[in-house]
Amino acid sequence: MQQMLMTIVLLGLLAGCAQPQVEQPKANGSYLVIENSQAWAVLVSDGKRVEERGTVVDVIKLPSQHSAVAASYVIETANCGRVQWLTERADDADGGTTLMALHDNQQLGDAGCVIGNELTRVWTVLDYSG
Repeated sequence: MQQMLMTIVLLGLLAGCAQPQVEQPKANGSYLVIENSQAWAVLVSDGKRVEERGTVVDVIKLPSQHSAVAASYVIETANCGRVQWLTERADDADGGTTLMALHDNQQLGDAGCVIGNELTRVWTVLDYSG
């Protein structure tokens, strides 16, 4: 009897191990990283990270709360050409938040440009220039 009970418990444990693994969520995001004169457009999709490295051409920050645009970032990349991001100001309880919008150019459709298919994403800017 005891041997039969141990066999049933062991089979129950083994059956529990044979169940398929629950699929884990994968990271997703799109970031424009600025550090002094260097820039990286970073895309994370289903846990895979790709980036387009570039040089900062222009950064304009508008401190006025009355402006719809908070900042403009223009970078020059080897594969995507000159690309501009605009941050849009949106008021909230803490004062203001920004959303990134990527503006199209003709080179974004080229095969080597990794950010060209991601025009509809919401971008986050991380400006470490100080």
